[in-house]
Amino acid sequence: MPRHCVVPRLETLCVSAVGNFVVSLAPTILSTIHKHHEPQIRLQKSIDRISTILATHVPLYLYDGMALEVLEAVKQLIERTKKNYYMYFNTATFMTEMYVAVGLTEVVLDPHLKQISFSCWPKIMRYVLYKNLFKLTGLEVLNLGSCTNGSSDYEPYIIQGISQMSHLRLLCLCFDCTDNIIQVLSESCPNLQILDVTSSRSVTDRSIPHLLKCTQLYDLNLHRTSVSVEGLGQLLLGLYRLQDIGRCDDFGAVLSYINSKYPKIGPIGLRKIHTRDLTTDQLRMLVDTCPNLENVSLFHDEQFSNLQVLAHLDHLKMLKLLSCDFYGDYARQLLEVRGCNITSLHLEHVEQIDLKAIMDISQYCPRLKNLVLYNCDLTDQAAGYSRSFKVKPFQCLERLFWVVDCALVHLEFVLMHCTNIKYIHLGSSTGICHSSIVKIMGFNPMRELEELRILYSTDMSTNTVELLLANCTNLRVISELENWQGISIDELEIFRKFIHSNNYDLDIRPILSY
Repeated sequence: MPRHCVVPRLETLCVSAVGNFVVSLAPTILSTIHKHHEPQIRLQKSIDRISTILATHVPLYLYDGMALEVLEAVKQLIERTKKNYYMYFNTATFMTEMYVAVGLTEVVLDPHLKQISFSCWPKIMRYVLYKNLFKLTGLEVLNLGSCTNGSSDYEPYIIQGISQMSHLRLLCLCFDCTDNIIQVLSESCPNLQILDVTSSRSVTDRSIPHLLKCTQLYDLNLHRTSVSVEGLGQLLLGLYRLQDIGRCDDFGAVLSYINSKYPKIGPIGLRKIHTRDLTTDQLRMLVDTCPNLENVSLFHDEQFSNLQVLAHLDHLKMLKLLSCDFYGDYARQLLEVRGCNITSLHLEHVEQIDLKAIMDISQYCPRLKNLVLYNCDLTDQAAGYSRSFKVKPFQCLERLFWVVDCALVHLEFVLMHCTNIKYIHLGSSTGICHSSIVKIMGFNPMRELEELRILYSTDMSTNTVELLLANCTNLRVISELENWQGISIDELEIFRKFIHSNNYDLDIRPILSY
């Protein structure tokens, strides 16, 4: 059976209660506003008073967690206020209540805050967050996401805010970043290490000199910006700490530019690359120019067919291949040579995978911890194939993501051998059924399994659930039971009550409810 829920620590309960405390003050603030001839000034004084209480009474190491609780409570207060509004309700009263509720967003915006993500909160709260960015002088992690969808209205607030964030290490600003913002970053944030400005078309080559001043950058994502191939080449050559440039579909052209303009340049320190459509010559340039690559994500192109070239990457640990043939494009040979170091393998739209290929992966990649098969073409050609193994298959595997229309024997082989598996996600067309689970549990009880997500099964039932719980003693998440055809709605409701009444630490919510 699963473990029982752990009693929350007093510290955790106190932090959680701060959010309720803050929103409980809303009626008091509202009543004082009604009596005051300058409501805006009165509201601001109340907000400042609460902010001071939080800043002086909450330990610094708990401040970020407390801020999340407060913002979540404010979000719920806004939703409740909206629901209380009716067509014939006094509009002025409603607007005042909303004004107070939204204003409470401000109470946690203090220099003590170390990290915040704007994308978690509704638009009406984000407006307050943007306007008060200048208060967050202690921020180290700022995720603005893509909240404004290309609007330039917030640029002054962003510039005013980051100009005072000398401790900032990470900034994510998709769609909305501009050359002006990057200039301020380079001047005000000397510790910047990670910058993601994906899809910001207003970022151009004018930002290159400023980015080159950010000497601590090791992760820079310029995908779908207006930075040219030449600009990317200059960044790769000038930022010596750079390890990851995110997705770069033009990386082949960048390699050609570097090798033509600077043929005697030494190796580049990139550790991760995500690209597509490399020719055979560009693939060789990749190996020669970036010999320290550890993580390669490559969309296969018909212009080359020999993936074995990547075997020269001595440090390769994580490999993602899209749209290739396992045998025809020499992916098997690549794994045979370099698989001993690979800990993560992602195969997407890869053809020619039979049971022998799965067995080869288990032998060539003995340290494999993460295996993803997504929309691959699995064949039954070697369904009856048997062999002896030099290495126990999949002994290090911890995560399995399997979304393919497959012969069940492939999946059963993996699940019967991965004794240390912790996370399993199976798609809706795998063919998994109750008899398969019985067979698998007979070989491998999966004592370490923590999360199981099976999107569909034709006959898995409460008997399957009982079998899993009896064997997988660490199981904490078992999801998508609604799509197991052997479980009725009434049985599922009884199971929920059983979990609650016994205080089991088991989450059976579907993925969409997270």
